[in-house]
Amino acid sequence: MDSVDIEALKKDPEFLENLKKLEDEVANSDSLAKLYQLIDAKLAIEASEDEINELFQRAVGSAFNILSSKIAEAKNLDLSNPEEWAVARAIYEHAIERYSSNDTNAAQELFLALNFTITNSEVKDAMLVHAAAVGTGYSFDDFFNKLTKVSDADFNDPMAVFVIDFVQPTDILLEIMKEEVVKLNARLDKLKKAQEQAK
Repeated sequence: MDSVDIEALKKDPEFLENLKKLEDEVANSDSLAKLYQLIDAKLAIEASEDEINELFQRAVGSAFNILSSKIAEAKNLDLSNPEEWAVARAIYEHAIERYSSNDTNAAQELFLALNFTITNSEVKDAMLVHAAAVGTGYSFDDFFNKLTKVSDADFNDPMAVFVIDFVQPTDILLEIMKEEVVKLNARLDKLKKAQEQAK
């Protein structure tokens, strides 16, 4: 990733004009993808933590509403759709935040919800690894230090917002944590049955 001259960016008339345009678009639309463009732009210029947190909380609130509807309507999240990718990103980032705060129950529920709704098989399986690691007792730090290969992530790839690279292949990790995976799959089956009965 190229280093950005933040001070130059803050004074760049073209960047500031585009930022203003983006702020107006976000104010007048429900687009979660646009909201994330704004969050990323604010992060790039190191805007205040309060401002970024406010935007992030808005993204998470909107994402929860969409995810709940998807589960209720037995629909999936297609990560090739920018809006649905933004929903998954917001839920994932919130889950990671919960995990880092030791709110392991909430983190595991969110990773499971993503596994349940995401169609992309690589990300879907990675979410099961996350949920199983939480249930197996990996702390947030241990998860990142012992199980993941975050340093290998390609940040030009939109999928890089999800941790999908691990020190072992996904299927081997799931086999190592088999006892927890069996419990999680039982919960996913119950959710699937409840969904089918609601149809």
